[in-house]
Amino acid sequence: MSTWEGRVEDFDLLTGQARFGGDLRVEGALWLEFVRSPVAQATIAAIDRTAAEALDGVVGVFTADDLELITQPSVEGITPTEISRPPLAQESVAYVGEAVAAVVASCEAIAADACEMVEVDYEPLPPLSNLASATEGDAPLLHPGHGSNVVLTVPSGNPAAVRSSLEQAEVAVTLSQHYPRVACSPIEGIAGLVVPHGDRVLVHINSQMPALTHDELANTLALPDDRISVVIPPIGGGFGGKCWGENGLFAVAAQLARHLNRPLRLVQSRPENLLSMQARDQDQSITLAADQSGTVTALVAEVSADVGGYAGMGAFEPLQTQRLLPGPYRIDQVAVTASAVMTNTAPTGPYRGPGRAEAIGLLERAMDNLARALDLDPAELRRRNLLRHEDFPRQTPGELVMDEADHLGALEQALTEIGYPSLREEQAARRASEDHRPLGIGLSCWADFTGRHEPCQPASARVTDDGRIEVDAGIAPIGQGMQTVVTRLAAKTLGLDPAYIVAAIPDTGRFRSALGSFGSRSASLAGSSAVQVAEQLLDQLKKQAADLLEAAVDDIELHSDATLGVRGTPSASIALTDLAGTEATAAFDQGQPTFSGGTHVAVVEIDTETGNVDLIRHVAVTDCGRVLSEMQASGQVQGGAVQGIAVALFEEMRYDADANPLTVSLADYLVPAASDVPTVETHFIETPTDRNPLGAKGVAESGAIAAPPAVQNAIVDALSHLGVTHIDMPCTPERIWQALRAATERR
Repeated sequence: MSTWEGRVEDFDLLTGQARFGGDLRVEGALWLEFVRSPVAQATIAAIDRTAAEALDGVVGVFTADDLELITQPSVEGITPTEISRPPLAQESVAYVGEAVAAVVASCEAIAADACEMVEVDYEPLPPLSNLASATEGDAPLLHPGHGSNVVLTVPSGNPAAVRSSLEQAEVAVTLSQHYPRVACSPIEGIAGLVVPHGDRVLVHINSQMPALTHDELANTLALPDDRISVVIPPIGGGFGGKCWGENGLFAVAAQLARHLNRPLRLVQSRPENLLSMQARDQDQSITLAADQSGTVTALVAEVSADVGGYAGMGAFEPLQTQRLLPGPYRIDQVAVTASAVMTNTAPTGPYRGPGRAEAIGLLERAMDNLARALDLDPAELRRRNLLRHEDFPRQTPGELVMDEADHLGALEQALTEIGYPSLREEQAARRASEDHRPLGIGLSCWADFTGRHEPCQPASARVTDDGRIEVDAGIAPIGQGMQTVVTRLAAKTLGLDPAYIVAAIPDTGRFRSALGSFGSRSASLAGSSAVQVAEQLLDQLKKQAADLLEAAVDDIELHSDATLGVRGTPSASIALTDLAGTEATAAFDQGQPTFSGGTHVAVVEIDTETGNVDLIRHVAVTDCGRVLSEMQASGQVQGGAVQGIAVALFEEMRYDADANPLTVSLADYLVPAASDVPTVETHFIETPTDRNPLGAKGVAESGAIAAPPAVQNAIVDALSHLGVTHIDMPCTPERIWQALRAATERR
């Protein structure tokens, strides 16, 4: 039996054998396409499908009335049904791109043509294009049944104590900014295949959350739980967007597949993905108070998220922002108000570090402003306020308990790696010579809670007929390399060559508790669960072998060649194939999240004549507990950092005053090329947690959380001597040029 000497996933990926959602085909499958609204806010007066249904190759055109699907609340307890996105529009539309009707045809081209031929009579209503228009006193209601465009408003902290601290503060700075709306833009959008089998339906979908998708499909279709199976193929990028997005369209596909008794393919186009899989979008304000020594004494903030035309998972994100402030700093007086508001834009949802990227983005910009107000070096201000060993465990204002991370050590190492003193000297020299390419250095110190959502992770293991051990840790293959982690951990626990271990593809028909990959939980939770279930299986195998070999359980050994024998008796052994079918289950419950942390430092040059930014270096020092694989951890930090750099410099979903999207293709929505980003230099500090047996914490979202304010701070730092105090992300050449012009006019 051969062993692949890299990541388990790499062989199929590199040889082209991996089958992504859009690659799945079966004989006789039909194509499913959607008619989408071209207007942001309207009632639907009529839908004429006559011409489309007459087109050769069209099987049918279907509306919400034909399908009788049940709309599900997007976030239990936060988003009631009347403001949750229905699988297909019902009587009205709330954003451009909302699915209005489903077209089933023999192929993609015919389905696309038929969609153009469906005539929908829209009666437009005044759209709400942004937070300000949706919260005005006379603003129309998107969903009158809810009675408000505000989904939630949640205060926190002790306002009286914080107010007192602000009044007594020797120094205070206030900052307002907008954290931009972005597209998740994975390599592959929502895609998959639905196959009916009698009264059952098999759904292949590239979702990050198999169990939740299973539940939503069963509830939406009003089907018994055991009549649906959800199987997860390799996922062409998740980033949180495939926890939600337009997964509900697979309920339409499943219902139609059952009705027509034909398999259906559903593959989202790039424009459809850009229109529907959006995230972030917060208006933010913060006040930091400090004494003259630089000790921060109070933090007051308000964050308001634009969650789009329906309140989905994006409604939860401002609460994440609220819970993470004040990040890695020792600030005792904290008051943060969080709200979520609906507008006629696409519904938002999770995207790598949801809510937490917004928290660190706001906090780190304010820390730089406070440093300037105190005439302190930004690194020194952070050094004086970062949490230290004696501060842990620490109760956060968001009622979480932080475990230890070496925040100060990460800062110091990052400063050393970047050569901080030399950079400051070079910056001063360029300023003195009035160089038109000033240098900027930006810091971002961060903390993040990881493994918070669904802290209990089930797993199963069984011996296959060919004598291998299949381990299902309930994770979705989103490219993070967890199949390798599960394989290696199980192999080490069992004492077997990794070639004998198979990391199972999530299939809710076989293992119902496949929770999936999200919230930086895979390594710490799924990894720990894989170890536990391997231990459970080993115990069962030893008991069975002891019975068959008539020996004591304590004398049974599992050998590296996949045989079980009696210690000291080489002739007495049995093969794993003799124990095929043996199963075990386990469920690791971490109970509470772990907290990772670290520091990013970005160095930029800016051409003041054009506003162009050249990101020269980016250093990331991360404390994510025990590092299970430095290669994979580095890849996760680098990938997340590139996405964060893109938010700082390039990416923004824009809408006009009528809520029409302006960035509907990759010609309009800018993402970085490899040449736009330097190699992200990664370093690790290990402070193992005691909250799981591996000592590991989450790492995958750290780069996307920490990189944006590091780059944004570097840009402002480069231009601060010219009078620039703030630039909203993305810091495009146009915005930089405008900021420089405004600063010149003020002088």
